Amino acid sequence: MKVELIPVIEISNYGQNIKMPDKGPYWENSDEWEKYNHLSNVKAGFSDNLKPYLKASSLYKIDEISDNDLLKVIQNEIEIQQTDENRGIEDLVCAFSGGYILRIDDENVYFPQCCGDLADLNEWENLTIGKTKQFYPGHPFPRVTENEDKICFDFINIEIQENFVPPPLFNAVEVEKSELVFAIAEVKKELNFFADRLKFINQTKKLNIANIEKRLIWGKEE
Repeated sequence: MKVELIPVIEISNYGQNIKMPDKGPYWENSDEWEKYNHLSNVKAGFSDNLKPYLKASSLYKIDEISDNDLLKVIQNEIEIQQTDENRGIEDLVCAFSGGYILRIDDENVYFPQCCGDLADLNEWENLTIGKTKQFYPGHPFPRVTENEDKICFDFINIEIQENFVPPPLFNAVEVEKSELVFAIAEVKKELNFFADRLKFINQTKKLNIANIEKRLIWGKEE
């Protein structure tokens, strides 16, 4: 079994005065939503080459986002995270929205849900040390149990009765704990490279954001 965790960032640009598709959800009407998202992103200042992980989705692989588009994401994030005090980059204390797609044997099994972010890698890592009852990478989230050396994700008997977006392919899946450990190690390599990119953009564009990689990947100021 091949287990992967795919790090993705959510990029959405509603409110660009572009008519939304009449029908949803996006995975059943992908052509219309893909066009809408693309036009909205371009109008918001992103490049024509920005492509989602899954057609019509608003999730983008971190290693497929160009430096110019990543700069735009950072600038948007500064605006989004402003508090009532409006402290500029000092208010930048949350990780990028998105998270990790669970991919098993080349099948996309589980996508980041509402309130997920890149710092959720800690949630996945906790599963490998037996903290299954604390798994909360946004909502809804699967019920997770441990069976010997396997971890089971149940998408039906869940604590918060909300619909997964998009719906999971299976009612439940099991993965070897060792495979998940390996997947996490691979993701950390990607995040280290991504951190270097953030620091490079921060330096070359003179953004002056202290610890930019810790803020936007791990949600920590230091």
